[in-house]
Amino acid sequence: MRRSVQWSTPGRSGRARGAVVAALVAAASLLAPSAATAAPPTAGHPHRLVNRAPLAPTDLAVDPGGACAAGVAAPVRSTTPTLRVTLTDPDGDHVAPTTTVRDRGTGKVVWRTGMGTSQASGSSHAVQVPAGVLRDGRTYEWAVEPRDAHGRKGPVARCLLTVDVTAPGAVDVAPAPGSAPAAYAEDTTAGAVGLAGQFRFSASAADGVVAFEYAVAGVRDRVGVAAGEASATVSWTPALDGPTVLTVQAVDAAGNVGPERFYRFTVGSPVVELPSDARWRLDEGAGATAGSATPTGAGPTLTLSPSTTWTGGLMADLFGEDDDRALLLDEAGDGAASAGPLLDTASSYSVIAVVRADGTGAGTVVSQDGAGGPAFTLGQRTDGCPDGVISCWAFDVAGDGASEAVATSTVPVVPSAWVALVGIRDAATGTVRLDACSFGTADQPGDFRIVTGAAQPVGATPASSGPFRIGTASGGDAWSGAVGGLRTYAKAVGAPEERIVCSSGV
Repeated sequence: MRRSVQWSTPGRSGRARGAVVAALVAAASLLAPSAATAAPPTAGHPHRLVNRAPLAPTDLAVDPGGACAAGVAAPVRSTTPTLRVTLTDPDGDHVAPTTTVRDRGTGKVVWRTGMGTSQASGSSHAVQVPAGVLRDGRTYEWAVEPRDAHGRKGPVARCLLTVDVTAPGAVDVAPAPGSAPAAYAEDTTAGAVGLAGQFRFSASAADGVVAFEYAVAGVRDRVGVAAGEASATVSWTPALDGPTVLTVQAVDAAGNVGPERFYRFTVGSPVVELPSDARWRLDEGAGATAGSATPTGAGPTLTLSPSTTWTGGLMADLFGEDDDRALLLDEAGDGAASAGPLLDTASSYSVIAVVRADGTGAGTVVSQDGAGGPAFTLGQRTDGCPDGVISCWAFDVAGDGASEAVATSTVPVVPSAWVALVGIRDAATGTVRLDACSFGTADQPGDFRIVTGAAQPVGATPASSGPFRIGTASGGDAWSGAVGGLRTYAKAVGAPEERIVCSSGV
């Protein structure tokens, strides 16, 4: 039997059940949490995404000034400082700041920015306060609020700053009470090389000074000021005698620097018992020292530099007397020196050297160190010579300040020829002079007669405390030649002493 199958249309009850199911599904979808809503994970299900607020701002700083905190106001030496802060978001979102500056005294907001430029998490943000907002002497609160790319705000960070654009006043300088072993008072001469003294720097308590910057004899330094104090003491030991300048400036907490205070004084010359006169024959021929003799016994010793060697002297070259020796200066660094000064260069003195030039270049044969350079040099020059002369013998004496007097000789510089040079400083007449006599060579002997040089005027000449030298002077040129003997006198020598030297050498 054939049977037929027919699709039936749902009845009223079926349609009602379908409507109920649809309503339940829709309700369930409304109740399901979204991806941006925090929900705890369940077993077998992943974490759902959460937008967290930016972290509290860090590294608040003011430029110029430094770190800025909420407890103590940071001093700022500008009315238009730059405010810097680091903003971080825990989700790695970009963050932007909103800045507010409020007068701490009145509570009034004096400046507020809109939302700043959004930057990557962990970036440093900076904004400059415009002119006319901040005033000298006022304290302000700076508040910064972070906001992420989704508009969520983070905690506000605050700090205090005080504007200070007024520099401290001038500093008072004086020897510290009980300064020892020397008290270097202003516009006086005191102490000596190696004798320490103390200086007291004082400023007004109202200036809020935290340090003093100072320089003495060209060396700069800084000394701090204890909390609640307005003064400080420094100790200084001079390395050179003569005029000295101390400059001092006060520095406040904001870094403002006050005007320079110039304090001038003179370091005295050391009290040294100098030999009345001394004679170095330089006949040792070996060893690292050269001894001298004085009218009362042994005199000062000169110590040779390591590279200095010995050679034949005047009598050896001219007459074959091999026991006559001399110091040979044939390379840079050659020479000899005493432990201290041998001549009082502030008074009359004379220095005599028997020498042989091995070239025509400039250089120093004998000198004595002074403040800032040699007190005198005896040697060769290639400038300031008589007309038509390329190289000449010269006696150069330092005067006060930058002045100098140069006396030259008409006795020519002849390589390999021996001469005696007599440099004379006469304090009574206020002059310097260079006399000379020529011994010549074995093949061309000189006339052994003294040639008196022209006297040159010179004013006061400062005392010097440095060593007496043979060879390169302090800051001078190396000389090439031989030195066969030396004499020093604490007076301006005359014809009798010169005749002795020119007839027989030193």
